[in-house]
Amino acid sequence: MRSCVFVIGTRAQLVKLAPVLRLADESGLRHDVWFTGQHDESIDDLISDFGIRSRFFGAGRRQERSSILRLLVWLPGTLFGCYRYVHSLRTWTQSPPLVVVHGDTLSTWLGALAGRLAGGWVVHIESGLSSNKLTDPFPEELLRRLTFRLTNVALCPNDEAYARMRRYNCKVVHTGENTLLDCVRDATSSSIDEAEVVADSYFVASVHRFQNIYSRTNLTSIVDELLEVSELGAVYFILHPATEKRLRKYQLTEALEAAGNIELRPRMPYTEFLFLISRARGVFSDGGSNQEELSYLGVPTILFRKRSERPDGIGSNVVLYESEMSPLVEYIRQGKLDALRSDPRTDDPVQPSKTVVETLSALAGRSLKDALN
Repeated sequence: MRSCVFVIGTRAQLVKLAPVLRLADESGLRHDVWFTGQHDESIDDLISDFGIRSRFFGAGRRQERSSILRLLVWLPGTLFGCYRYVHSLRTWTQSPPLVVVHGDTLSTWLGALAGRLAGGWVVHIESGLSSNKLTDPFPEELLRRLTFRLTNVALCPNDEAYARMRRYNCKVVHTGENTLLDCVRDATSSSIDEAEVVADSYFVASVHRFQNIYSRTNLTSIVDELLEVSELGAVYFILHPATEKRLRKYQLTEALEAAGNIELRPRMPYTEFLFLISRARGVFSDGGSNQEELSYLGVPTILFRKRSERPDGIGSNVVLYESEMSPLVEYIRQGKLDALRSDPRTDDPVQPSKTVVETLSALAGRSLKDALN
């Protein structure tokens, strides 16, 4: 069997790939993880929480890359390091390794590019998603399209993504859903202390998209909305490192801290976060992963985005923020947010992580020509 290496760089990628890595270990699929170091915070905790036993290799000194400058400094050396690692696998095994990337981050594109340059086969999980607008969201949409062109095998979570990737010169596999569904199932089945929060009495906010946090206007508008919403109940604002820095830079932190009903919280263990959002009256976010999680949970969700590359929950429990909805406090008072609540979908019988591992296991013993046929 040829080698298989997962290139992972962010917290969200590790969360979504956790059930895949566990199944890969249980099935005997020979694999390693090459960690780019794009994120560092809570990575070790996630590995422990999910019981991941895969071998991790990395790009050297680990440090949270929470600014554009740090990412630019990090990128060239990490790309070369990933290339050398994949190339060493090919030299050792005398066959092209499988280079598995996920999603739409810089680490996704970096892993795909390094994989192709080193002669590996690029397998893209969560492939084919698109907002159909190159610059929105930026840079995620651009990174997705660049990765599509480097992909040998596309693992797609829905019909639209599957149809899109059939236009490219690659093998296309339909996984039925995103692997995050398996992760949400595992997390919601865990026992968590329910004394910490009271169901339906609070809201949760999580904002980290480039277009929101690097725009003073956008971030200020979001903060103003949250301040007004806090009149109706507690708001737990989960802070990503980059978001926290921009709030301080724009001098928005003081207003949030002064609000008696807003609590600023650092990122928390995944199972705790899932429990928190699963019992919330509503969630305000701009994250694609949050959109998927909340669509599985049926929790009312407002996305601070003009468009989304994912269909999950749209038209059901998830709506895109529009200026006509402002102020959100009135939207909520009119009962429109509560009306979005829908039934959970965690009992869907599809097993996307199993499909991914079965595909990788089959590819590990085949030629690229056979795989593409």
